[in-house]
Amino acid sequence: TEDMAHWDVVHLNRSLLRALHEIPALKDWTTDELGQLLYAWADPNPTHRVVKIAPGEDARLWPDCLEKGYVRVGWDKTGDLREYEDKSAFKARFAELYAEEYKAHTATLSRKANELWTLVELEPGDIVIANQGISKVLAIGKVVEPGYRWLPDCGDEYFHTVAVEWDTRYAQDVSPQPRWALTTVSPLTVTLYQQILAKISGSGPGNLPVEDPLFLKISQALERKGQVILYGPPGTGKTYIARRFAVWWLLNEKRPERARQALIDAAAFRYEERRLGVGLGSQRVWWFVANPKEWSWDRLFKDGQVIYRYGRLQRNYPLVRPGDLVVGYQSHPDKRIVALAQVAKGLADTAEGLGIELKHLKAISNGPTYEELLQDPLLSLSEPLRNRCQGTLFALTPDEAQYLLDLLAENQPEIRAHFTTGEGIGSLTVVTFHPSYSYEDFVEGFRPVDTGASGLTLRLEDGLFKRICREAQAHPQQRYLVLIDEINRANLAKVFGELITLLEHDKRDLVVSLPQSKESFSIPPNLFLLGTMNTADRSIKLLDAALRRRFAFLEMMPELDLLQGGRVGELALDDFLDGLNERIARREGREKQIGHAFLLDAGQPLNDPAEFARRFRQEILPLLQEYCYDDYAALGEYLGPKLVDKERQMIRYDVLENDEELVQALAEFLSQRGPAV
Repeated sequence: TEDMAHWDVVHLNRSLLRALHEIPALKDWTTDELGQLLYAWADPNPTHRVVKIAPGEDARLWPDCLEKGYVRVGWDKTGDLREYEDKSAFKARFAELYAEEYKAHTATLSRKANELWTLVELEPGDIVIANQGISKVLAIGKVVEPGYRWLPDCGDEYFHTVAVEWDTRYAQDVSPQPRWALTTVSPLTVTLYQQILAKISGSGPGNLPVEDPLFLKISQALERKGQVILYGPPGTGKTYIARRFAVWWLLNEKRPERARQALIDAAAFRYEERRLGVGLGSQRVWWFVANPKEWSWDRLFKDGQVIYRYGRLQRNYPLVRPGDLVVGYQSHPDKRIVALAQVAKGLADTAEGLGIELKHLKAISNGPTYEELLQDPLLSLSEPLRNRCQGTLFALTPDEAQYLLDLLAENQPEIRAHFTTGEGIGSLTVVTFHPSYSYEDFVEGFRPVDTGASGLTLRLEDGLFKRICREAQAHPQQRYLVLIDEINRANLAKVFGELITLLEHDKRDLVVSLPQSKESFSIPPNLFLLGTMNTADRSIKLLDAALRRRFAFLEMMPELDLLQGGRVGELALDDFLDGLNERIARREGREKQIGHAFLLDAGQPLNDPAEFARRFRQEILPLLQEYCYDDYAALGEYLGPKLVDKERQMIRYDVLENDEELVQALAEFLSQRGPAV
């Protein structure tokens, strides 16, 4: 009866635990056992399993399945799956019953047993795609009560059934899925499912949205900790997942349809990723010099629009974009800033030759002179002043531009209407760490600046993270995400410095004084970090303990399901990767396994021997050689005697360079040894 709306999590958990222990049957259960019971009863995760199931060869059982509201599969020798004590007992019996049919191949028996056992694991609300062949969807269905049933009277065969509520509106042709040809039951990627849904809407049967479970895990971890690292062996798709998650997460809260579209359409993804990287203050500011011997800024004031000729500094011209601001400087006789303009068109061929089109915004009265600018400690180090305005087009840094525009606005406040404030930083910032990446790059530090004839001087400059924090503080209702690829390649303790304290979620907005600038600084709560980490380079065990406490870690391991049914000649890709990784894990450790991405092309398993051989030679073999340190006996354990001559300490290049022979050699070695069970 007590109102629990305002209880905190700890209070709620303790009350729930007390209530469960008051039930006699649950009195002696551990908290782990109670947790598993609650998740089985009412899983708070809003996602549902999505699988494809073929209703017989070439969908010959589809009319019956559609009429009676179920899906049927074979392997009838096993009998009712609910009669088995657990999955292990079932798999052992399956291996006995089907050993002859699958030539006692351990990996195949295990894989096929897993396919069938999937049926008993399906729960109401899970999604089933009925397929015909490799490129036809017959319907989408939602699993309903009672779920799995053994129905020996439903026909002459195929007695394993799952109750499904079918929706044939989604029947369609899809891009070929080669692995469907070799699997009866297999998981469906969320991306493919959403592509199928796109025919009608962004949700499935019963308007049930389906999001990637991994995305939800990352999202929950970000909300809880503020920063997450995706870690795992090479080729497990860490960067791929991180980029896609970033776009989905930043869009999904307010624009879920656009978020889903970006995941199923490569062009839409590229557009959204670029757009998210552009901030509210993205106007760049340029310094344009006019020589009255050619034309003066008076012409712009009179005509409203002019073509600015192509000249020095030529490297800057291709960077100018429509919408950029222009500070107009007149070299004679004024030697002062006299105009504010805007770029109408970037560098292009015009009637007057190659040039940039400018439009008039405002004449600047009594603008700063060249001599006054030379005396300014910040602007005197800018590109136009370093070059003594001997040129036509110069770049200003964001700090220089903001400072100069504020200076001009002191005398003419109305010009503020023509420029936006901020760093030009968008919601998404992508950076790659490397061994020389430093605190000065990330937070702040002194940088050498060319002062022209007087040589170099040091100037204190803000680093990337400090600028992003400032932008996030200016827009507290907007999420900001920093994606740090290869985060472990830098010395993280040095890069983050005193910010390691501020990263903790409950210490966001805590103010510290930065050691060099003496500025007050804090990390706003609307700023999040997502990193990727290759464990073949460095284990998380080697990370600073203080850093490990402040990040949530999500492991990404090889996913054999994504290779299921994929074959190159006689070589089953999932068997190949499973067997290879079993040996790598035994010798080098699980963190140095090889990921599934090496064997995928556009999300599908490779099927071209030439492409498989190319990737093996150029990507997989060099990794294995690095692991073995020129130990050819060890390399032979990975690849077999047809490919590695242990006695002569060499690779058999005649086999390696022949695509067909390479595939055959690997397939034979795999069949002789097989992956570990």
